[in-house]
Amino acid sequence: YVSCRIFGTSGACTACGQQIPANELVMRTQNRVYHLKCFACSSCHIQLVPGDRYTVVNGSIVCENDHSKLYKSAAHHGMTPGHAPGLRPGNRVC
Repeated sequence: YVSCRIFGTSGACTACGQQIPANELVMRTQNRVYHLKCFACSSCHIQLVPGDRYTVVNGSIVCENDHSKLYKSAAHHGMTPGHAPGLRPGNRVC
């Protein structure tokens, strides 16, 4: 689940669907590959950089700030945060 800047292999970016050249640095999480500029929170669209914390909710990248909002919302709707669908422990961009 930890994402790192590494060179990609030929393939498409999960976020934008465009091809990623094999010599381009990429971000990876959960077997998905992203352009550096596309590795961003699906809620607020802030680009995540090394040191930022994030989680993956139903396949979408969510920054720590927005994840906290989702976590609180789940609790408000009677779900225990650990059992809310799609909410997983946070990761750190390395």
